[in-house]
Amino acid sequence: METRYVCDFSRYGDAAPIPRLNFIQTESYERFLQQNVEPSKRKNQGLEALLRETFPIESYDGNLRLEYVDYELDEPRYRPDECRELGLTYGMPLRIRVRLHRKDKEEVSEERIYLGEIPKMIGGGEFIVNGSERVIVSQLHRSPGVDFVKEQVEGDRALHTCRIIPERGSWIEINVTKKDLLAVRIDQSSKIPATTFLRAMDEKYGTDEAIIRAFYPVKTVRPRDLKPEMWAAAPVIDPDTGEELVRAGCQIGEALTKIRESSIRQVEVIENVADPIILNTMAEEQEAVRSHEGALMKIYARLRPGNPVQLDKARKLFQEKFFDETRYRLGRVGRFRLNRKLDQNVPESVMVLRPDDVVNAMRYLLKLRAGEGQVDDIDHLGNRRLRTIDELAADELRKGF
Repeated sequence: METRYVCDFSRYGDAAPIPRLNFIQTESYERFLQQNVEPSKRKNQGLEALLRETFPIESYDGNLRLEYVDYELDEPRYRPDECRELGLTYGMPLRIRVRLHRKDKEEVSEERIYLGEIPKMIGGGEFIVNGSERVIVSQLHRSPGVDFVKEQVEGDRALHTCRIIPERGSWIEINVTKKDLLAVRIDQSSKIPATTFLRAMDEKYGTDEAIIRAFYPVKTVRPRDLKPEMWAAAPVIDPDTGEELVRAGCQIGEALTKIRESSIRQVEVIENVADPIILNTMAEEQEAVRSHEGALMKIYARLRPGNPVQLDKARKLFQEKFFDETRYRLGRVGRFRLNRKLDQNVPESVMVLRPDDVVNAMRYLLKLRAGEGQVDDIDHLGNRRLRTIDELAADELRKGF
């Protein structure tokens, strides 16, 4: 047999070696399973994170508690060729080790439970499901975090919108309305004043004075230095009669004469208001929601229309919706983008929404209205990310649990 020699007449070789094209598929599935890692050394990600999130499971009366210890993956029962011929799924039996605690007994029962089979990836990143080869396609979606966009222009002023998008949980949309107010929508629900949502987030923002101090510089002046165009940062109350002369967030206006005639020695005011949108929003609030408890009940009535409003239920709903990591999770990417956009230094381990995140997002909206800052392009690839197999598989398993 004649031997042929290949002559290469090219001047340059390959600039870079051809990469493994199935790298994303195989690496992400390995992160999900952590099959070759000892149970005690597994990271809190993938299947391990899902099981830790699901357990412990407690009975309604609290007498029984089922705790998760670890899991193991056994070898497949059939070979890939046998699964193709018999129309089976090529998978590994999944068993988890759990402990059962009972209040009336000191004895702790420990047992391994068979949950089902986890498909095993073969060769080029595919699976054998019911005898056919299948692949999981990674998804390109909007990245968690915060985005600022310009919705439309009314006359000479733009209407800006802020969206806080979590990895898992409810979307929060803060937008500027045509009436020059700030409104919040939770999962496409009806609009509520942004200051009402802020009051519900934290008890320290339950008063008008606290909200005003968060957005405007406050100055203390004597009555003789007051001007009608100044805004009251706190209620102006006559110490002799107890009458409220000016409400917090309102202009001094015609009450200037009464203030000077009273025995008031100093007044906290906002001297220059460049953008009164926060003050306008507060003025639209009803008297019943101008407190932390009232705001919670108002939001509960919007999210659960028809249900009787109770403070305990409202507090529990708000806690689960935004402060429970199992139901609301920004993710590391979401926290990173929030920190970068809002110039914060919050640890990436903080996955839930903080009241300061909402305050800083509203401050950035005010900056955009003043011509500072930049809006985001939601179609830019920098604002999108790839959802790989580990995330997609965890979402599907979470539905089952």
